[in-house]
Amino acid sequence: MKKYVFLLFFCSLLWGQQKNSDKTIIPHIRLKVDSKKDHISLRWAVDEPIAWQKANKMGFSLKRFTLSRDGKVLEKAEEKDLGIFKPASENEWKKLVQENDNAAIVAQSLFGDSFEVEMGEKQGKLEGVVSKSQEVEQRFAYALMAADLDFKVAKLAGWAYTDTSVKPNERYLYTVSINTSEGSLLVQKGDALAAVSANTELPKPLDFIGIFKDKTVTLSWEYLQLRDIYTAYFVEKAQNGGSFKPLGNLPVMNMNDNEGRQVQGMTFVDSLAQNTTEFSYRIRGKTIFGEYGPYSDIVSGAGKKSLEATPRISNFIIDEDETIKLEWDFPKEDEKNITSFELLHSETDMQNSYKVIKNKIPVSDRSLITKSLAPSNYYKIQAIGKAGDKRESFSVLAQPNDVTPPDTPLEFKGKIDTLGVAHLEWKANTEKDLEGYHIFRGIQKGDELVRVTPQAITENHFEDKVVLENLNSKVYYYITATDRRKNQSRPSIILELEKPDKVKPQTPVFTEYKLEDDGKITINWMRSHSYDVAAHQLFRQAKEGADKSWKMIYETKDIQPAYTYTDKDVEADKSYTYYLLAIDKSKLKSDKSQEMTLRSNRIEALSILTNLSGAANRNKKQIELNWKISSKDVGEIIVYRQKGTEKPTLWGTLSGAQNFLEDQSVQTGNSYTYLIKPMLKNNQLAKTEKITIEY
Repeated sequence: MKKYVFLLFFCSLLWGQQKNSDKTIIPHIRLKVDSKKDHISLRWAVDEPIAWQKANKMGFSLKRFTLSRDGKVLEKAEEKDLGIFKPASENEWKKLVQENDNAAIVAQSLFGDSFEVEMGEKQGKLEGVVSKSQEVEQRFAYALMAADLDFKVAKLAGWAYTDTSVKPNERYLYTVSINTSEGSLLVQKGDALAAVSANTELPKPLDFIGIFKDKTVTLSWEYLQLRDIYTAYFVEKAQNGGSFKPLGNLPVMNMNDNEGRQVQGMTFVDSLAQNTTEFSYRIRGKTIFGEYGPYSDIVSGAGKKSLEATPRISNFIIDEDETIKLEWDFPKEDEKNITSFELLHSETDMQNSYKVIKNKIPVSDRSLITKSLAPSNYYKIQAIGKAGDKRESFSVLAQPNDVTPPDTPLEFKGKIDTLGVAHLEWKANTEKDLEGYHIFRGIQKGDELVRVTPQAITENHFEDKVVLENLNSKVYYYITATDRRKNQSRPSIILELEKPDKVKPQTPVFTEYKLEDDGKITINWMRSHSYDVAAHQLFRQAKEGADKSWKMIYETKDIQPAYTYTDKDVEADKSYTYYLLAIDKSKLKSDKSQEMTLRSNRIEALSILTNLSGAANRNKKQIELNWKISSKDVGEIIVYRQKGTEKPTLWGTLSGAQNFLEDQSVQTGNSYTYLIKPMLKNNQLAKTEKITIEY
């Protein structure tokens, strides 16, 4: 017995095998039991192909442990060795394979040099059947399938056993493991509890129905609930009330379960010789222990000729009162095959959107009048066949004139979050012909808003991305509604949204200081020039002593052009370092100002700029200032300008080596005061020089 060639019409892996090797870490022996009143049957199998092949050569060790007797748990379970099970020899298989296809499949899987599969005559060709890399898996799958169909074959393969030495007053634990006397193989043992049972009644198949069509019938029944009981079903057929006969010797088995998806029901399609004869069907299931269950309920019926003719809408007329007259064609000779017509309607022509708005239209009618139900009306005429089948025409579109725009969208509101996303929402319009909405946006008040939606949106909410770093602090929106005829509503209210602040304020600047005679330190600075500044803070660090932490010693929310603060909590002849912060309305903080270190009663501001002079040059229409620089450590020079009694503003920043400036933005009849402050690279404080020029 070196090679068997057999016909195969189906294949099923029961026992819940999965091919995903990532999930099968350790092979297991799967064990099932079936209890009767005088015996217990067992079936087992290894759930991984390579391990299954090795286990067949080593054999299986079956043991029984008696756990309880007469309702009492035994102190020590009574162990009984039921034997070592291996596949029967090739000679024993030869006696059976000639008359049993399942035996031939298992024998070929166990002993054949190669494993070939041929499809049945009506099944077509099987492409790419067995490559060498898949041969073990093929042997494994077909062998278990065949064993599940024939309990006698499973016994001959060493995968089944019937225990007749059981007693009704005892409860048992059965274990199946690899025969370790033949070597070692990492396979998890299988075990199962069992006791004899007087209840041997199997359930009958559930929800068995048949749908009869033109010379065919589709049988279906519930599969999932009984999948652990029945592995296969056999279908029987009777004609005109006669006796039932099997539809071949092969069972119907589930082929569609896979990982993550379980089939709820099973189906079987049978052809009918003619439509005028009544046929009846019944099914019954078979367990892996070779036992047949009871028959299902009987379903009966006859084939029904399919409707071939299809109606065709030939014309429609729309009257001024928006009534619509539809006309259609249908072969006169096919009226005998239908019961009526139906009128279908949809607003969109989308699949599954049509509804019956008029039924039981006489078979002789070829026109009707209906009312327009929407701005866009799609119609179909459907013929109802006597067998219950339906044939529908192609759709036609009928649109009454419409120049009325939708209502203006109401309750428009929104906000911009910290990520710069504008969340807009409004009350949904209720027009049946509404196509959607368009969003318009602007960044300056009074400017024309620009549409940001390339096509109408259908939801009554929208999210728009806003650039937070732009100088504009607000964004403006309005919306319009449009219908399918492109009629557009009036704009909604203009929504003004405040952007969250992401730009930190400008840094305030020290202007001068004064070391009081009593040791106090008076500090002057100019405010941050950010428009949204809300507060200024002054921080101090003691340069001497153990505590070197920075502490806020002053905060003001009163926004002024310039500030003066006298630090009274100082010690004489001690050094202190100061810096300033500005905080805006969004709680954003400016960069730290340049630090200024002062020593009470000892430190004077360095006079860096000397010989400061200036004049009005009316020929060039400018004010010119000149000075001398007495230090090479000047990093930059900050210049503030005050026009008359107005607040000083930052005029500009010069390089540390520049010793002049020319101000051309001056007007006749005004006085201009300039504050010129050198900033030293070593962070020492330099004196701010001041000069006023009349122009």
